[in-house]
Amino acid sequence: MIDIKRVNDNSIILKIDTTIFNDRVITKTMYWLNGCFNIYQKSCSKVRTVKLEKLEGSISNEDFICLKAKINQDLIDFKTRDIVNQETKNVREILLVKAFANNDDFEDYNLLVKND
Repeated sequence: MIDIKRVNDNSIILKIDTTIFNDRVITKTMYWLNGCFNIYQKSCSKVRTVKLEKLEGSISNEDFICLKAKINQDLIDFKTRDIVNQETKNVREILLVKAFANNDDFEDYNLLVKND
């Protein structure tokens, strides 16, 4: 779960449930916001509190609505990527081992000759 509230004209506070979104997911999401915001983070128990302060100007109501949607979408996107990455880790390791295996190990197999 995520709770997003406006503090003032240029600040937003996020409270993110760390049982749902891990540190990697939250960090990747915040990374894409650091060009426009100063980002302050604090972890307590199962909640990560993030304060976003706009670098220049204020956050309009329209910007706030768009930012809420973007943060929610990015958290879900990075969580999905993290799940896929974890689930395919063994397959990727096998492919890497096979790709960098010594070709001499495969000399007995002539892959260019068709067997009839």
